[in-house]
Amino acid sequence: MTAHVFCGPTLSPAEVRAALPEAVVHPPIRHGDALRLDAGHGDLVLIIDGVFHQSASVRHKEILALMAAGATVVGCSSMGALRAAELDVYGMIGVGEVYRMYKEGVTDADADVAVTHTQGGEVEQLSAAMVDLESQLLDAHRAGAVDDAERAAIAAAMRAVHYTERSPRRLAALEAPGITAFRSWLAEHPDVRGAKRRDALAALRLLAQGAFAPADPGDWVEREWRTEHLAEWTDRHAGPTRGARHVSALAQRQYRQIFDADYPRRWRDRVLAWIVGEPSADGRTAAQLTASAERAAADSGLRVEDLTAQQRRHWLTAAEDAALDAREALARILVRSTGSGAIMPGRDWPAEEPDAAAVEAVARAYSVNDRAAALGVSVQRLESGAVRQFLLQLWRLGESSDEECDAAARDRGFRGFDGAVGVCRQFILAELGEGLWRLLGAGPEPATTRE
Repeated sequence: MTAHVFCGPTLSPAEVRAALPEAVVHPPIRHGDALRLDAGHGDLVLIIDGVFHQSASVRHKEILALMAAGATVVGCSSMGALRAAELDVYGMIGVGEVYRMYKEGVTDADADVAVTHTQGGEVEQLSAAMVDLESQLLDAHRAGAVDDAERAAIAAAMRAVHYTERSPRRLAALEAPGITAFRSWLAEHPDVRGAKRRDALAALRLLAQGAFAPADPGDWVEREWRTEHLAEWTDRHAGPTRGARHVSALAQRQYRQIFDADYPRRWRDRVLAWIVGEPSADGRTAAQLTASAERAAADSGLRVEDLTAQQRRHWLTAAEDAALDAREALARILVRSTGSGAIMPGRDWPAEEPDAAAVEAVARAYSVNDRAAALGVSVQRLESGAVRQFLLQLWRLGESSDEECDAAARDRGFRGFDGAVGVCRQFILAELGEGLWRLLGAGPEPATTRE
């Protein structure tokens, strides 16, 4: 079993490891992090903190995907409490006072757990969360330091301050009945840190005790709950890590789109099989697959004879439009238009195994890009003309016209040649080899990048 903990600043990594030495500690969770975990049966994911302001927050379906894969997901304190209150009916486990506040409707504001904090490294909290302030007020009230009216007045004054501005200095300047007594009580009880920290430590203790049973999310996993959005997020965020760099399934596919000479055939087979309703082209010849796709298109009301000349010419080159028979013309239109659509074939199929060669090539390209960036060269600022010329030579397009270049790119699943040029940028520096470093006046590429 692997226990993943997303935290900061409610608890520091050191505090998590002190309570659970075997934990794999991550920064506050953000969009995509859950999909990168590759967690499954027997694994446990504890979400304490997460980001939502400076970066997209973890999506609900990312957490559902973890649970559908068999992982046990627990939430508390902050983002974890929020998501647990929303997803406990699907099997996510909520722990602590903050979770109960959201679940019981005591609060429904995301801002009540929000704080500002530093970025990178040891995450330092810069402002106070409203749930912590109210928890401290409740403790002070129970101790007799403030009465009911004073507690309500102090809470109202604190709530009137935006969460990004609840710094110690700003809170120290607040005025409200009983606030001086409250501050004195806090000074005498420095260990009263609030609900978020208390809940996080409680969740870690329960985890260490093995209190969380393996996930049994229920029969919802058998329903149609996965969306195109989840498929796209998985494509962008799931995948192996090489060194410090993550290599997504999308990056692997893009590398093959650019450099695999056989990619047009494999892309065509995949698209036509998808149109026919099959998961792959296995067992069919190219001619059989093309004929089946033609029949499937006709059943849906699409025949090449019904297309206008303008529609045909949008997808076919002049030479193709003049020379191809109806079946082949339709097949090329189907393949090229599919790559330009919002729905991509195969997103609802089982995920492909990582391509080891593509993974290593992409990781090496990222390593080269990082080294070049340190020398002032950004792949995003490369001359488009140079990248285009590289791609023209790689695909042996020579003096091809713009429409022929677009057709070649669409046969590889791109929207057009410009789109292929944009994707190629991230890989081109690695293809220049030692010539790049001579051009930049740097030493040879380190051997460690050639994995």
